[in-house]
Amino acid sequence: MQAMTVSRVLVWSRWLRLAHWTMALSTLGLLLTGWLMNADPLLAIDARDYHYMLSALLLPALALRGYLLFFGKGTDLLEACEPDRHRLRQSLEVLKFYLSLGRSPLPKWFSHNPLWGPLDLMVLAFLLIACFSGLLLLNELTYLGPLSNHDLHALSNIVIGVFVLLHLPAVFSHDLIGKGSDISAMINGYRVFLTGNQQKPDSLGVKSVSVKELMKSLR
Repeated sequence: MQAMTVSRVLVWSRWLRLAHWTMALSTLGLLLTGWLMNADPLLAIDARDYHYMLSALLLPALALRGYLLFFGKGTDLLEACEPDRHRLRQSLEVLKFYLSLGRSPLPKWFSHNPLWGPLDLMVLAFLLIACFSGLLLLNELTYLGPLSNHDLHALSNIVIGVFVLLHLPAVFSHDLIGKGSDISAMINGYRVFLTGNQQKPDSLGVKSVSVKELMKSLR
């Protein structure tokens, strides 16, 4: 009988988690206050003040994430998000999981979701556009050459908003149906992996494996 090896591995660094949650919370607040600024004239002034405060929170978090992409370690780095042939094949399996409403199995991966990793990079680019165009609008610069900063800001907000609407149910579905504890992993840094093991388990049926052995099992 094949025993299952349960491994709890540190995947996300403290700085990456700090950047992630700061960007996530500030982005949600910015989307809400940006909508209120246009939807409710009575709340527009207060919403604008909170919008500026949240943008001041987003900017350093975005700078930290950008620094980690190039100068971090392990899963912080850009190469951990970049697609390759193996991840592209896995991304199709993830997409099939969504389209089948969770009936198709999820592939195994170590850190970034093979489908959402490249999308995360895209969203970081649109967050940069949103911040840059917002700063120009704050200084009453409505045009950047032939481009309208209002249009750039609105477009980036739409892309980010759609990403958030898709990302939240996707992550919850992974945590509900999958076995990687994705939500808690982004809080405490540790993901849980189940791998087959022919060795006899201990009294609890739990064993640990090295990260190198674990990575091989996910291929």
